Amino acid sequence: MKKRLLVLLFLGAFVNCLAQATEKWKFNTEVQGSVVDYSGSQYREGAHEIGGLLSGNYLDDGGFNLGYTRTDIKFKASLPTINQDSYSASVRKHLYLDNVPGIITLNANGYLLNNNDSTGATDAVNVWATQASFASYNKLYYLDFGYARSDYRNLSVNQYTPTAGLGLFNDDGWLQLRGYFIAPSNPMLSQGIKFTQAAEAKYTHFLTPNGLFKPNNIQIAGVFGNRLYTVDMDIGSVINLSDIQRGGLIIGAEWRLGSTAKMLLQGGQNTYINRNIGDNYESRFLYLNVNTTF
Repeated sequence: MKKRLLVLLFLGAFVNCLAQATEKWKFNTEVQGSVVDYSGSQYREGAHEIGGLLSGNYLDDGGFNLGYTRTDIKFKASLPTINQDSYSASVRKHLYLDNVPGIITLNANGYLLNNNDSTGATDAVNVWATQASFASYNKLYYLDFGYARSDYRNLSVNQYTPTAGLGLFNDDGWLQLRGYFIAPSNPMLSQGIKFTQAAEAKYTHFLTPNGLFKPNNIQIAGVFGNRLYTVDMDIGSVINLSDIQRGGLIIGAEWRLGSTAKMLLQGGQNTYINRNIGDNYESRFLYLNVNTTF
């Protein structure tokens, strides 16, 4: 706990120093946490995590992200709890080209995950990821293509993620579709799987808040197909778990807290299987994120 607080305090102090140094930078800070309950698993009982993210944007040219998350996974039958520290960093550059009706953004991301897994299978994970995206000036169209390489002790994983986004209902809705094509290098360490594919669909509907409790938007998302060792560059998350996700559903809402802050609350359920030990189970989770802009 003390280490987590020190990391979050350091991020806050860093933001304050940069904000005083120049007015050309704008910053976001996020504090997030989640609780997870596993149902039907032979070994998993629950998990919780807390983390923070610092994002800086320099004019309209680009920016950076720095993140830290602490995750604690509790097991049944007196098995030891896994404690994991996850670090992330990314940089981005916006390009404005003649005769291109939108913004091209290039992203480079890095992730480092360390834990006390006695098997070593999920420890010392390094991930390098890149993404090229296009967003139209009228905010009606979005395209991107991402690639991530995850290196484990005896395994590497290649992931390809094409994405398309579309504005709907006179800008009141946003639909995003993303494909996940994931290829582990060693099937013996990925439950015999050489390749998985899944689709993720997210819909956001924007509202006009007229009261304290009415959200700014509501969201629903679903995962269809199979995926494992997933890297999600939107939220800066790496799932260093060999269990196969076979589907999922998320619902959420976001509220504005004054002119510079937002709060996102999500809940959902995912379905997993570990074919090596015949473990079929579900995870139910609740996620909270508070975002502040300065």
